[in-house]
Amino acid sequence: MAFLAGLTPAGLLAGAGLATALQVALLRRRSRAVRELARWLESMAAGERPARLEGLDRELETVLGGPLLRLYRSLRREVRRREEVHRALVELVEGFADPVFVVDRTLRILALSPPAARQFATAPGQSLLAAVRDPGLLAALEAAFRERRSASLDVSLTSRPPRRFSVRVAPLGLAPEGRGALVALREVTEQMTIERMRSDFVANASHELRTPLAAIAAAVETLRGPAANDAAAREEFLALVADEAARMTRLVDDLLALSRIEQSATRPPSEACDLAAVVRRVLARFEPLARRQGVAIETRIAEELPSTLGDADQLEQLVSNLVDNAIKYGRDGRRVIVELDAVAAAPAGTGPVTGRPALRLSVTDFGPGIPAEHLPRLTERFYRVDKGRSRSLGGTGLGLAIVKHVLRRHQGHLTIDSELGRGSTFTVWLASDGGSRRDRHETVTHSP
Repeated sequence: MAFLAGLTPAGLLAGAGLATALQVALLRRRSRAVRELARWLESMAAGERPARLEGLDRELETVLGGPLLRLYRSLRREVRRREEVHRALVELVEGFADPVFVVDRTLRILALSPPAARQFATAPGQSLLAAVRDPGLLAALEAAFRERRSASLDVSLTSRPPRRFSVRVAPLGLAPEGRGALVALREVTEQMTIERMRSDFVANASHELRTPLAAIAAAVETLRGPAANDAAAREEFLALVADEAARMTRLVDDLLALSRIEQSATRPPSEACDLAAVVRRVLARFEPLARRQGVAIETRIAEELPSTLGDADQLEQLVSNLVDNAIKYGRDGRRVIVELDAVAAAPAGTGPVTGRPALRLSVTDFGPGIPAEHLPRLTERFYRVDKGRSRSLGGTGLGLAIVKHVLRRHQGHLTIDSELGRGSTFTVWLASDGGSRRDRHETVTHSP
């Protein structure tokens, strides 16, 4: 106090000024240090390797420098680990043969398999909802995010044609995105179609067998009762039993033939087949039937036709079914034309034969024709345009299905052209060896 009492006012002012100047200098130095520290932290946050801290006094550098550098190194290791995990996840997803998506909580696609990108025309960064929109799938994803629960479900997409998928949704922990999910899809459209066809086939086959069996049972019951002593009635019902038994035999034979063709579907024919000889054999066998039905068969077969790789027995059945149908369903026109020639290149729209040297077999009738809405389904098993007429003519409903499966094994193609009131033409295309041929035709007419 004595010291302060001895100071003059001027001295006090000078001392206060010096203290203020020292304080300002210290604050400026600390402010520069804080700015340097902020810059250093920003570079760390940006993933850059920070330089040595400059502008800090020794005390701050000792207290903060070491811990911050260790924090930086720890963060860098965590970032590298997460990058490696993300790369591994992307590589894993890209290895799937089915559509697979990895999405975050907002349904943004983080990774997807090549089939997913190809089939759904999407890419990482886009929303899953743009590719697959289904209420059941959204509910399953919400459960995966909130409750960490997996789910399996079926999803139908309103595409053309409609598609059906079996879907598995599983929760994923995705840092730094947080919670995410894996969505794996497997298309089951074909399996469901096959299952439906199998079910329909069993139902149709059972119905086709039950009908003649019921007729036979009724005839037998009548023969045992009222017609037991009536010779005329007995002959009538015995003829009915014989007809229905023959019908069942034809049905069983066609079912067995279809089964054999399907069993051989994975073994392409390897032997050369003379299709002209096959056609001639079939026409010779059907000539008596055509005569009884009052149908004239006109045959036009080109000479020196090339051969085709084919199973002669199956091709004979194919030709038989086409000629039989033409006689049965086109007999009102009283005429059937069978043509066989070769072309240098099959036209567009002939399936696997398009652009290749081919044999062309066409069977034309002049019957009532087929309505256009029925044409796409004619080769389905048991499909009939007129069920009553088909059964009355002895048809099994399997003839064109057999034709389709024979051509499938032979890598051939069937085209159908029909006009109501004018008739129908069924054309078979089979690849040939491209051998030379003449343009002259052999024409034969089998008159009734």
